Amino acid sequence: MALQALPYLLVLHLIGLTIMAGTTLVDFVTFRQFWALYAQNKQKALPVMEVQAKFPRLLATGIILLLVTGISMMAVTRGVFGEQLWFRIKMVIVVLIIIKGLAVGRRQAMKLRRLITTDTGDSDTQQKVKSLRQGIALFHISQLLLFIVIIILSTFRFN
Repeated sequence: MALQALPYLLVLHLIGLTIMAGTTLVDFVTFRQFWALYAQNKQKALPVMEVQAKFPRLLATGIILLLVTGISMMAVTRGVFGEQLWFRIKMVIVVLIIIKGLAVGRRQAMKLRRLITTDTGDSDTQQKVKSLRQGIALFHISQLLLFIVIIILSTFRFN
């Protein structure tokens, strides 16, 4: 009877992954819009940053859904996938995405918010903002590439 729950758990699991990847993609696109506005008028860019401040909650929802359903599927299948190489690699990548999101992405976004709200226009602040811009872009691209690898691993399930 527990195996009957597997398709529903898988659907919820994929929804969690979609929320995480989708939020990351939307954050990337929104940051690009932020930088375009910031170059023209710093005050016009601030509302975009306010919208972005809501994304971590959505991302956390995806993470929780992904983890709860993933653990549930492992329990239902008695860990059948746990021994497969593709699954182990996928798990490492999921953990890496979560750790990078918390340790790198979140920290960079918080630094940027502080710099933008206290920006006096001096060259030191501008250099820090430029450095954060490059770091955040690299963060987004690397996260999106990791999501693509997860999708490929889950689709082809090689051993």
